[in-house]
Amino acid sequence: MNDISRSFALVRVVLALFVIITTIFTIGVLYYTFESADKERYAVYVVDSRNTLKLALTEDVKINRKAEAEAIVKRLHELLFVLSPNADFIKNNLETAQYLSGNDVKGYCNSMKENGFYNSLVANGISTEFLCDSIIVQQDDKYEYKAILYGKTSLVSSDKIVFRKFVTESFLQGCVRDELDPQGFLVERWRIVSQEELGVVERQKYSPVVDQDTLTNN
Repeated sequence: MNDISRSFALVRVVLALFVIITTIFTIGVLYYTFESADKERYAVYVVDSRNTLKLALTEDVKINRKAEAEAIVKRLHELLFVLSPNADFIKNNLETAQYLSGNDVKGYCNSMKENGFYNSLVANGISTEFLCDSIIVQQDDKYEYKAILYGKTSLVSSDKIVFRKFVTESFLQGCVRDELDPQGFLVERWRIVSQEELGVVERQKYSPVVDQDTLTNN
């Protein structure tokens, strides 16, 4: 009888140890799973030359987030202010800019379109260029970041170049990353705070010099 009691006691001890070990193992697996998911959430993705998303394993989004905010603000302004006299190029730039932003940028593009600005670029062979002087990115209570950009633009035509400087303000909200938006930001409440013409530079027109003796001989 004592042997049977000892056997049952041993079985209970073994079962208890098995349950404890299984519980510890399960908790460990769950912890590792959640830890991996959390790390994946903060991973940074980059786009290679083939527009393929790749994981930048050495980066931490918490450290790099501010730099990403600066990058998307600069990119948005390049899309809006670096234009060539090509209708398809302008269309693609504006569509991408509107994809990265809210209705404010769409309203700006529609206003410029209604004023005939883009058609004028194509019809007159005019291009525009953009130079970013600086970007100030600050944390915001409502949005993830507030960004202020100081920059310059130039309107290049065949006879002159018009230089302007401007300041814009925008707010950034995190969103899902994709090929068009690898930084994972949506630019909202974008507006031009101020703009000022810096000056106009006349371009020298080419006037070939013709040798009068050559004309006479011919």
